[in-house]
Amino acid sequence: MGQRIDGDWDDIFMQAALQPDLWLAALDTLATRTGSTHGQLIGVGGAREIPFNIVTNFEPEMIDFFAASGWTSESHNFRVAASNRHVERGFYDPVLHEADYDRVIPDLASRDYVDWCEEIGIPFGCQTNLVIDNFGVVGLATLRSRRDGRTTPAQRRTFAEGAKAARRAVRLQEKLEGEQAKLLAGAFDAIQVSAFIIDVRGRVLAHSAGADTIVDAGDIRLSGRVLDGAGAPFTMRQAVQALVAEDGLDHIRTKLATPAGRPPLMIEGFRLPDRSWSLGKLPHAILIANGPRRDRAGVAAYLAAIYRLSPAEADIAVRLFEGRTRSDIAEARGVTAETLRGQIKQIYLKCGIDGEAGLMRLLAPILS
Repeated sequence: MGQRIDGDWDDIFMQAALQPDLWLAALDTLATRTGSTHGQLIGVGGAREIPFNIVTNFEPEMIDFFAASGWTSESHNFRVAASNRHVERGFYDPVLHEADYDRVIPDLASRDYVDWCEEIGIPFGCQTNLVIDNFGVVGLATLRSRRDGRTTPAQRRTFAEGAKAARRAVRLQEKLEGEQAKLLAGAFDAIQVSAFIIDVRGRVLAHSAGADTIVDAGDIRLSGRVLDGAGAPFTMRQAVQALVAEDGLDHIRTKLATPAGRPPLMIEGFRLPDRSWSLGKLPHAILIANGPRRDRAGVAAYLAAIYRLSPAEADIAVRLFEGRTRSDIAEARGVTAETLRGQIKQIYLKCGIDGEAGLMRLLAPILS
């Protein structure tokens, strides 16, 4: 169960947009105020970058079972069927509830999902669409047991008030996530590195000015936000897929073919550390067409751009890679051993690694 947040709906959901780890708490508050056992935020649709399903007071195994069962189609899922029926008539975000479910259940191709909901105690509830766009649907819902009973008109009014704030929060979070790719591209421009910023589907979110030059020269093709280009041992498209695959690579290097008389183009790709829970628009990986200067200042600027390390943290990371002892680093930087320990802890956190061995593996392809 998430920790309940006190405050009005805008406070509750805007906190979640700015601190995504608070979404569970916001949904828990929605459930509590509507007398429901569960609150839910779900993203569906073939084009949405990250399908997600956050449910309070729900075992992860149940969410996994739902995903594996293929019950997201209107032919099996009464919640999806009720929503689609209204969307087809031009009503995109009404609050739907049990009466709407009753109308569509007789037309389902299978009752498997209906029976499962009864079995695990979520036959009732209400829902609304927060976002319908090119990427799919983001929906908000409460899921209720028979003990909770059907939603009352008063509970649906409370839900509708919360949904207005949740809709604004989702839009804000998506915008904030989208801006991060642009900021990252700007950071690479500042250190004159040609870079493509990639989302979790392998699509280009943003790219630096130097990357524009490479595309204009025809060395890399960019069509419909998809990169490609002949190369070995990987084509550009294969390199991207290796970085975004669920069990893919954290780092990849390939050589792209260029016209006769020009040196080949070396491409390096880096998967970024996992961030807080996302609506799907956060940068996922970076492809670099020309790496940083190999001096400490160049590498430190590069690490600051990729992993958001401060100049001090980037310098410490490089010194650790060079094999300097912690006492030597503390002395060289004029800080106490305790301060250095705190800075190293932040380096590990920002880079998404567990310790110094992980840092060595992370820096090896950059500094080699």
